[in-house]
Amino acid sequence: MRYLLTSAALTAAMTGALLLGSLPAMGQAKGYIPAEPPNQPVCLRQGYIYDYQIIPGNRSLVVIDQARNRYRVNFLGRCYDLKYQFGLAFKTHGVGGLSCVSKGDSVLLRNDFANGGQCIIKDIEYQTPALDRMDYEAARQARR
Repeated sequence: MRYLLTSAALTAAMTGALLLGSLPAMGQAKGYIPAEPPNQPVCLRQGYIYDYQIIPGNRSLVVIDQARNRYRVNFLGRCYDLKYQFGLAFKTHGVGGLSCVSKGDSVLLRNDFANGGQCIIKDIEYQTPALDRMDYEAARQARR
């Protein structure tokens, strides 16, 4: 009986530790816990997009992939009507959903008010905590 209780306690402790270890990754998806960017080249795969957030000023977009990496997509000019989109579609020069979105590709806009448009991508970088603070301050200034 003692062995059974000991194994049950160890199983519960290990499960709790695993759940607590995965909390930052789950919170990161909505931007609650910003993580440092990985030490690898930027490669946003269009087939792995999980979520996106619009940055005030209509010049950038934060895209979150299924691995919860956060990317900042910067446009050549202002990209209007992003807030009216229900999804995100890319037009890339790569083949398939595993190709990386890169400079010169575009975000497609589809709405009923216009015949559709596109926003050309200037560059893509990892979204860092410093960029999060900068975006927060810009949003605060825009509200004033």
